Amino acid sequence: MSRVKIISTTIIILCFTQVMMAQSELIHQKINQDMYGNFSEAFATLDYDLFASIHSQEMIRVSGNGGEIKDWKTYLEGYKKRWSDPSQKSALIDFRLLERITSDSLVSDRGIYRVTYPNNSGKTKYSYGKFHVLLRLEDNYWKIIMDYDSDENKSIDKESFEIAFPLSEYKKYVKN
Repeated sequence: MSRVKIISTTIIILCFTQVMMAQSELIHQKINQDMYGNFSEAFATLDYDLFASIHSQEMIRVSGNGGEIKDWKTYLEGYKKRWSDPSQKSALIDFRLLERITSDSLVSDRGIYRVTYPNNSGKTKYSYGKFHVLLRLEDNYWKIIMDYDSDENKSIDKESFEIAFPLSEYKKYVKN
């Protein structure tokens, strides 16, 4: 093989690799915005419509702490009622991931969340939990089809949250 062919082939491979890496980053950014960006915004603004829009109508909600399973309608009715109460205060929710597994149309994310809100005495309170969501691509948006969370008998805490990976560091939590 001539030197020119070797150099040309190397350049083509490098360009292809760069394109593939950029596409991968865009996919993870879209998943993170569709799911975690919108979820966080809905919590911060008490926006029921935004919150409902990230859930598939076929969604199943499992509460490990509460020991119950709810369908889409029942789960979202609870938020609609809670967020329509004028005394309800907004909360900040942050997510970090332990693992992401993807296919063309499905995503499995496991991670830790932290909810930050003022308690009745005006002090900041934190609540932590471990979650597992399954997302499906519907009409070009990633939507929740299964959402499970638990505080694992109150063992999920600040340290658990900090050990997990920031959403922006997808190369650390993506498994495929």
